[in-house]
Amino acid sequence: MFFSPDQPEIALLQDLLRASEKVLVTTHRHPDGDAIGSLLGTTRALRAVGKTITPHTPDAPPKFLRFLPGFSAITQVPGPIADYDLVIALDHSELSRTGLDKELLQGVVPVIAIDHHATSDRRATVALVVPEASATCELLCELFPILALPMEADTATCLLTGLVTDTGSFQHANTSTTVFRAAAALLSAGADFRSVIAGVFGNRPLQALRIMGRALERLQASQATGAAISFVTQEDLKECGATADDLTGVVNLLNTIPEARFALLLTEYERGKLKGSLRSEPGKAVDVAAIARRFGGGGHTLASGFEVAGRLVRDEHGWRIE
Repeated sequence: MFFSPDQPEIALLQDLLRASEKVLVTTHRHPDGDAIGSLLGTTRALRAVGKTITPHTPDAPPKFLRFLPGFSAITQVPGPIADYDLVIALDHSELSRTGLDKELLQGVVPVIAIDHHATSDRRATVALVVPEASATCELLCELFPILALPMEADTATCLLTGLVTDTGSFQHANTSTTVFRAAAALLSAGADFRSVIAGVFGNRPLQALRIMGRALERLQASQATGAAISFVTQEDLKECGATADDLTGVVNLLNTIPEARFALLLTEYERGKLKGSLRSEPGKAVDVAAIARRFGGGGHTLASGFEVAGRLVRDEHGWRIE
């Protein structure tokens, strides 16, 4: 059990929800399955009890998640924060990654933070941060019954998406007995497991396969560091007709080569902006969160990321950032 109804934070959370009518629900830049699953699951659960909810992402959500109920209602323009009674930040790691940190830190409205990242920003009216959880959606599976929020079939499908993506379809080291119990409860509530698997891992468009091939072609393995590294430039994305979302899961594939102690995928997702995705595995003694923190990022010991300014350049010596 991650939460208890007797926790002071839970009591305050319940009071804030009761007192709020108009709620903004947000998450991090470049949202993944757990971010969108928790965002839409929370949106549906709160709407079911009569709240007016605005789901927000600072960037457009990835198209491969468009099968999720409520996907089309996600906005990148939430309007003035002062118009809301409450803000709920989910799976955000740092408030700055919501793109709303300046407004949220002014204290105009209360903020609830629910997250599973060890490096999570806890500057909130209520901060429920549990690094032991596999996903934010796993936390919501336990939290919704405590808050008397209904678990309808569509809500369960959204939350199951977060479990599936953040555990790598129940293959990563963060898969536990609690994860399987949560998944079983969601399936019992009517979650559409086949749609989740098809939406997340199937139906790969041609441009996604092309950009994946480009990343695999560039793969470099260092015997000295044990790093498996690849690079994707803005030109690559344009030539393949792809976006950074089409690279979902590629860093996990890089990490499968036997000589890799960890994997790094550097993507120039916008001109002058780079995203680094890091992965490792148990027993390899690499804390990729520590690597990410050196570049202003964070995450988990085995799965982390960061963003830096710069561009990818290749010369006679290889790839570099400038």
